[in-house]
Amino acid sequence: MSNECKYEINTKHGELLIVDEPLNYEDSKQVCESLSSILAPMNNEEIIQEISSHLTPCNATAYHGNTFPRQRDVMKWTGGLETYRNNGKWSNGVEYNDTLHDNLFMDDAGPMYSLTCKTAYLEPTEKLLAFDSCSDERPFVCMRLPVVPEAKEDRTTHLFIIGLAMICIVLFLFQMLRFGKCMARGGNKLKRGTVRQAADDLERRALDA
Repeated sequence: MSNECKYEINTKHGELLIVDEPLNYEDSKQVCESLSSILAPMNNEEIIQEISSHLTPCNATAYHGNTFPRQRDVMKWTGGLETYRNNGKWSNGVEYNDTLHDNLFMDDAGPMYSLTCKTAYLEPTEKLLAFDSCSDERPFVCMRLPVVPEAKEDRTTHLFIIGLAMICIVLFLFQMLRFGKCMARGGNKLKRGTVRQAADDLERRALDA
């Protein structure tokens, strides 16, 4: 066994952060959160296969510089599932589903009714999960989900919308200008008609007198 232990591994599911220090379920979640990640949710066969393939024997380096072997393949790893009274939820918020998830466990044994918290753990050599108490301390794997890039704004569409808005404004101003001219013409006609009517009235009054 000559390979060095890896602690950060990129996968299509996200970046895996392997933590060999055993912690209970709640403490493991907090450590993952401090690393901007979540406790790896081992809720499908593909993820279990991927994680198990990286939990292999390796050489770790101690603080004093010496190396020592880590038998990661025979260790039991927290599996990112918390259950209580037959209700389970994975660390990514997905509810436990008997149909989808029971086959991930040894003997298809899903969550059992219990008044205490239970969590799943992974046996890498078996590539299957089993249940134990949430208070048990085990090594764990954090998962930093891939960042989905923001959709780039379509510059062509943006310019088209601006151009269309400018055309609408110009047409609106043109219509307002035409409306103003029409109002002015109408006012002049009304004014001329009123003057003429007044002159006619004065002429009739003069004839009557």
